[in-house]
Amino acid sequence: MAASLYKAQFALKICEDHNKKELHAYCKTCDKKVCSTCIKEEHSSHDWETITDILREKKHSLPKECKEIRAEKLPGLKKELDRFEQKQLDEDTRFEQNKSILNGSRQRYIDGINKLFDDKIDVCQQKSKAAKQLYTDKHEGLKQKVEYLDMVTTALDKDINTLPDHDILDMEKEMRGELEKALSYSDDKYTCTTVFVPGQMNMKVLENMIGEIHSVSVEEMNEIDRYSNVIMSIKPASETNAWVRVMDDRHMKFLDRVGEELKVMKTPGFDLITSRGGDIVLSEGEKGSISVLTQDEKTITTFDTKSLYPTYISKTENDDILVTLMDGGDLYNLVPTSRRIVQRMTLTGKVLHTYEFREDGKTRLFTLPTRTAENKNEDVCVINWLSGDSGELVVLHKDGRVKFTYRGDGLESEKFNPHDVECDVKCRILLTEYYSRAIHMLSSEGVYLCKLCQYEQSVSAVISIYGDNLWCGFTDGRVKVYKYTY
Repeated sequence: MAASLYKAQFALKICEDHNKKELHAYCKTCDKKVCSTCIKEEHSSHDWETITDILREKKHSLPKECKEIRAEKLPGLKKELDRFEQKQLDEDTRFEQNKSILNGSRQRYIDGINKLFDDKIDVCQQKSKAAKQLYTDKHEGLKQKVEYLDMVTTALDKDINTLPDHDILDMEKEMRGELEKALSYSDDKYTCTTVFVPGQMNMKVLENMIGEIHSVSVEEMNEIDRYSNVIMSIKPASETNAWVRVMDDRHMKFLDRVGEELKVMKTPGFDLITSRGGDIVLSEGEKGSISVLTQDEKTITTFDTKSLYPTYISKTENDDILVTLMDGGDLYNLVPTSRRIVQRMTLTGKVLHTYEFREDGKTRLFTLPTRTAENKNEDVCVINWLSGDSGELVVLHKDGRVKFTYRGDGLESEKFNPHDVECDVKCRILLTEYYSRAIHMLSSEGVYLCKLCQYEQSVSAVISIYGDNLWCGFTDGRVKVYKYTY
């Protein structure tokens, strides 16, 4: 097919616009073959050469260019082909996994529904048994009274003239009393039945119970390759701009999406965010304080963190902040007096909640809390480092109760070292992980969903979502901006 395509292209030697004149020249400006009339008219001011001259040049340069393409471009393109083939295979695997999960859920729901119906049948049986026992008791009581009345009425009818007077009066009185009791056993006064009323099937509720199918795509839009050290923090301020901090650099860089530094701010700040109003919030670990600055870097307020050192900060849905704080002790070998906490604060320094211990008030939540993110459902997601090369994701309810802990469960690597965490508008959790060189996606309940991005060499260290853009900072200093569609 390729050969026939080339023959068809080489056969185009005449101009279809000007009485089929010969295409004897080549317009470099428009990158097309032209005839003498074309040159005089629409291509008169363009750069052109004759086919003969340009072919003389091409015959000299093309072999070298083809060798360069084969040596430098094609290997990378073939790798891309392999990657696309692998993605096709991965998608087949993902479908089988999804089908397996759905079938597993189907069976669990079937088992659950069967249990519910079995439980209802048991309840019906118990109630019917109770009603039957009531009828049995009534039947036995009425039977005794009928037998007694039959005996008494027969005796009185037959022996009325021979019975003692007092016995006749006593028997009559007892007979009338038993008759009254017997008549009270009438069916219309003792009805007990069990009725099952079917519920209404709500397909929407069932659909919500089963779950949703999400299609998530990530498409690289820009790559910024101007730094040579680890990107330590990346915090978008808008769709097109983000603050970036590079390891061992005391400056915060304000970048646009193509990598131009629009502003450079020298600061001892460890991390920063921008508030909804555009103010800059800095965690200044060395000073043990948090500062709020205007966009022109004038200080609005500064508040200390009571002998604890603030490290990373993140923004909540209502424009409060989550701050990770630690004492000055050993990073991982904690003593009873060690403080490792996450605090929810207002931008004026008022502490709204301190996350430090589990529900027993004694067991620590964290060894070394680092990055945080508040999910749209108000869960608090915290990266907790356990050592220099291992960690976990701890997810808390807003009130501080542990919802779940994720340690890469079910993945192929035994090691797990998360670096950063973010949440999207569907309450899914994204976290970067060192050993798998990937961004993991979890459900809001902690179920592993997929690897969103995976890299061969570099590691995505930090991530942040703003609108439809996913900003990623890498350990080799690169920054990538992706279109995040869900």
